[in-house]
Amino acid sequence: MNHKGACGLLIVLLLAVQLLSQAAAAERSAAANYILRCAGCHGTEGRGVASAGIPTFPGYVDEFFNDEEGRLYLMHVPGVVGAGLRNDEISEVMNYVVDRWGKPNVAVKHFTTEEVGRLRKQPVKDVVLLRYSITDRLAEEGVELPEYTWP
Repeated sequence: MNHKGACGLLIVLLLAVQLLSQAAAAERSAAANYILRCAGCHGTEGRGVASAGIPTFPGYVDEFFNDEEGRLYLMHVPGVVGAGLRNDEISEVMNYVVDRWGKPNVAVKHFTTEEVGRLRKQPVKDVVLLRYSITDRLAEEGVELPEYTWP
């Protein structure tokens, strides 16, 4: 093989490695997607920022997982809507969140890719009003939830 052929082969190999690296980066783990897409608001420990209206996950998130309206709400929060993730990636991140910060002895229904797609297609006019509706109802049922300070 001559010098030009070797250079051409090297360029093709470098391009192939670059494409494989990009594909691998696109297939991030649920934990990595949480860090990249959610931790900016909810923090690495899922604590949120109460004064900014960003709710905490530990001890409370499973209440939304176990409520049909809560599941709809979770698919329409700004961080999920604007995450730029596929339905399967969203289900993986949501399941990571509840597995990490849900109550240890509470059974939860995990999200499936199909359910995420269905819920994301359902229109929600005002996600804040939906949250208040859910939390008011849960409070009437005796469920303890963190304060939600969004205006």
